[in-house]
Amino acid sequence: MQKVLAAAGIGSRREVERWIREGRLLVNGEVPALGAKWLARDRITLDGRPVRIRKPEGKELHVLLFHRSPGETLDLKAATSRAAERLLLPRVSGRWLAIQPMPPVDGGLEILTDDGGWAHRVSQGVHALTIDYVLRMRGPLNDQLVEEFRAATDCEGEPMTILRADAQYGEGFNHWLNVTVRSTRSALVRHWWGARGIIVSRLMRVRFGPIHLSRELPRGHSRAMTIPERNVLINEIEASKQARESDSAGPAAEPAH
Repeated sequence: MQKVLAAAGIGSRREVERWIREGRLLVNGEVPALGAKWLARDRITLDGRPVRIRKPEGKELHVLLFHRSPGETLDLKAATSRAAERLLLPRVSGRWLAIQPMPPVDGGLEILTDDGGWAHRVSQGVHALTIDYVLRMRGPLNDQLVEEFRAATDCEGEPMTILRADAQYGEGFNHWLNVTVRSTRSALVRHWWGARGIIVSRLMRVRFGPIHLSRELPRGHSRAMTIPERNVLINEIEASKQARESDSAGPAAEPAH
């Protein structure tokens, strides 16, 4: 049930599971069991309203690259065309789902899709990808702090993986920091610097694995993600996962003689 509704763009798998637990999603008037199978004759309602879905086979996959401005809310949970129109997104039969969206205060590259199954697959592999952030900062930034940030492994108990941090010092109040991370939320980056008296006045995601935010995509605009770009993203996720699994497994034992 969760898989079919997600693939139809009704909501993510986690959202559907939550709706079932809360008793908001009914099948033929009853709350279904988690993992229950969907039949074409089933009558599904969400908050009392009919939900019309079709079999996911043959459904066209839509994926967008969206350049979100900092402070612009990416509220797509309403599942209405109004939300899409406000963000200048094309209309789809379901609704747009954001993959690992940035916090509202931040901005930059967002990846959106109307296919919950594809969103789930990418979201499950995001931790294996490297991400680039660009930070605009105010405060006494110096080489020592940048070096401490590079070596940081956690922020208040939550793990951080900092792979690169290159500073560009401004003559006035503002400085810039180009950062590459893995499995590290932008909010953690903000908090780490804030605890040291440095204000992050702007944080933008400019790379999501192999996908870069290009200058040809203005703020507030979107474009379709090409099939080659989708394939490159999925391939990098799979390759990164396999590499990390191999590293954690360690060297294979030699056969006994």
